[in-house]
Amino acid sequence: MKKTSYYLLLLIVTLSCSEKKSQTENIRVKNIKSDTVLKIDDDALENNSDCVFDSDYKKITEEWLNELEIKKYVWDSKINKATFLYNGDTLTVYKGGCNHFISSVEIKTVIYPNKELDSTLIRKINDIACKFKFDNYCNKLIEGRFKKNETGNSSFFLEFEDDDPEDNLICDGIEILGKEKNTIIKISEYYN
Repeated sequence: MKKTSYYLLLLIVTLSCSEKKSQTENIRVKNIKSDTVLKIDDDALENNSDCVFDSDYKKITEEWLNELEIKKYVWDSKINKATFLYNGDTLTVYKGGCNHFISSVEIKTVIYPNKELDSTLIRKINDIACKFKFDNYCNKLIEGRFKKNETGNSSFFLEFEDDDPEDNLICDGIEILGKEKNTIIKISEYYN
């Protein structure tokens, strides 16, 4: 009788453990210092989320940079962005997302914008927009097909007409900010 009770208890414990395992089989759990403190691995949660797009920023950004034949960059895992020098400017880029698939390039340059946006800065922004395949901005800058909105001291926002509103690509425009003796240019677009 004692053996039967023991086997029954063992069977109940086994079944209850296997049931719990099936509920959490996709979440990795790590012990930290004691058996009672648990931490859920963020990568496991991110991989099991209900993302519409691939949210592995590092993988997607690296693929993007490889396509563009950019090999030397520094990846910052805290902000999920790559930084590198390009034609004398510092570029910070990333691509990916969960609910929105974002492509973003931030340019830090020493060319300081004036109220009229000189041709040197326009060419620089256009070259980078074309290099990084922002097709809705590429060449439209050179052709002057944008609307310039002043947003404050030494800052502008350039708006562009969407060539294909049905493609679900949202073009945020280009933001230009004058900061001390530098200019920060943000080019971005995303799929909704």
